[in-house]
Amino acid sequence: MQKALIIVNNKNSANNKFGESIAQFLLHRGLIAELIPINNFEPRKLEEVDYLLLSGWKNRALFSISQPDSEWVNFVNKLPNLDGMQTAIFNVSKLFSGRMFKRMKKYLNGKKDNIDFAFKSSDGSLSISDKLTLNEFIG
Repeated sequence: MQKALIIVNNKNSANNKFGESIAQFLLHRGLIAELIPINNFEPRKLEEVDYLLLSGWKNRALFSISQPDSEWVNFVNKLPNLDGMQTAIFNVSKLFSGRMFKRMKKYLNGKKDNIDFAFKSSDGSLSISDKLTLNEFIG
């Protein structure tokens, strides 16, 4: 059975909601889906994981919203090389999602050469389009 690990930034309740929606969708698709906060991440959690989905960060300052907080940077630094693992990033934001995704990819550079998918939501819900993209992501 295929396994997905969804890692959320626990400071952002909307990202948590989006991560929970993704996990529920993947469970209904027959995958094992585990949702964990970044502060509970341990590299061994990636053993036997086929799909990894990483949430963005929550930065309270409007003009620095595209800058990661230290907790997210520490989390990324703990990640091993992710090549060979289907990897997606996701975030909930009404503004600046594109900039945030670009920065997330920059910080993940060296861990994963190409991010396979990016999902965004303005309110934390999983849209029909997101479900179609998730279906494509899990193949």
